Amino acid sequence: MDIKIIASKQDITSISIAKKCEDVGLVVDYIKEDDVFVKELPEADAYVFLSRHSSKSKKPCLTAHFPGVFSSDTSLGGNSHELGFAFPSLEKSYIQNLKALKEKEFKGLEKYQVVIEATHHGPTHFEKPVMFVEIGSSEEEWKDEKATELVASALKATLSQTKPFNKHAIAFGGTHYPIKFTDIILNEEYSIGHVMPKYALEFLDDDMFKQMIEKSIEPIKYCIIDKKGANRKEKIIELAGRYNLEVVKV
Repeated sequence: MDIKIIASKQDITSISIAKKCEDVGLVVDYIKEDDVFVKELPEADAYVFLSRHSSKSKKPCLTAHFPGVFSSDTSLGGNSHELGFAFPSLEKSYIQNLKALKEKEFKGLEKYQVVIEATHHGPTHFEKPVMFVEIGSSEEEWKDEKATELVASALKATLSQTKPFNKHAIAFGGTHYPIKFTDIILNEEYSIGHVMPKYALEFLDDDMFKQMIEKSIEPIKYCIIDKKGANRKEKIIELAGRYNLEVVKV
């Protein structure tokens, strides 16, 4: 599978990770615009976007997620109420490699939390899957060379051999940084595509649920619900039944 790594010349962290990727033998394609607003990409089967992550908490983290816009707010790119394509096995492989390398080979990065993010921001219009890998959440982490080396090494391990997993799911509830779903990716058989967090559940309808299933290049058979971190559980379960998904409560 041809998976291209994309770096934005607008993002110093993206460029820093890109250089480390090239150091370990990976090929990087560069774009001029901010990655969330990119309109065209070179032909490929899937894309990995290198990016920085910002948050008010400024908590050090290493994240991955798929793009998508649940609401009508397109200030961070994408189209209103549209999801990009997900590649659950790719994210699972990356997060597992990231965690393993951080603990075994990259000592001194204990402050970084390895966690997936809920689906958010653009771009959403590409017909192939896009996965963002990010370093956050402040300038101190963006300039951390050891963190960029870790991300590059995890990507190399992932792209060398992305494992084909069999239990692909979508997930509902939790915070923007869903620790329960991250733990599932790390320790259980499931891989997870799109994640709709608790704050976005007001936008849940049949069309959005269907997109979460269909905007995945791997067949979605499971619906994982954070039973303490989700409202509208009856609606989620009803939609899961309509689309013949097995419900898993965590």
